[in-house]
Amino acid sequence: MIIQEFSFPEDALHYFVGLGSLIITKLELDDIFNLIEIIQNRHEGVMLQFFNRKLILNYNHIFYACYHTLKTFHLKKNISNKMGIELLLYLAANRQIKKAIEYYGITTQIIHQGTIDFCIVSRNNNLDIIRKDLLKETSAEEIDLDLAKSSYDKYERIKEYFGINKNQIKTVLESYRILIDDTRTNIRNIENLYLAIEDLICEKMVLLSLEKSRYELESAD
Repeated sequence: MIIQEFSFPEDALHYFVGLGSLIITKLELDDIFNLIEIIQNRHEGVMLQFFNRKLILNYNHIFYACYHTLKTFHLKKNISNKMGIELLLYLAANRQIKKAIEYYGITTQIIHQGTIDFCIVSRNNNLDIIRKDLLKETSAEEIDLDLAKSSYDKYERIKEYFGINKNQIKTVLESYRILIDDTRTNIRNIENLYLAIEDLICEKMVLLSLEKSRYELESAD
């Protein structure tokens, strides 16, 4: 399991994130939902969510979504009353729960493929305890979640989902004084393209976090 610790004193947030995958053989979709409730009820201040990695850009995509999820709950500006659903909303950068679940939620098809990916967020340094509990409840084998590999196919797929165009990518890269040669396929190009699309996804998450405040102001008027 990949573990990262985060601290944002200005937002009164300090938490730990654990990312991993499980090889499963006997679980069904209802079992997954029950498992989430069991783990969260057993461990105070913990969020467990399983997700579809197909449209996950990289680790930062998840880490940013975790930050916004915790911040919105801390400020009581959350869209969903369930923290795990809120995480999917920020992964999708969309306030429509149905769409977030459709593109980023776990499905029967994913479960039947035999591997599921998970994210654990805890206010305490107890991720290893939760991991062991998770393995015990599922009788599963743990493997690392590898999101470090980059490819043009994934870049194009994610760019299309988020409705990001080439001009937006170009504008971000120009702000970094980076020029992209579209005619060349090389590691430097893809790294720069990932840098730009990560910035734009993060921007969409920020805009999503501001939407509730805007709706509240409009309602007050």
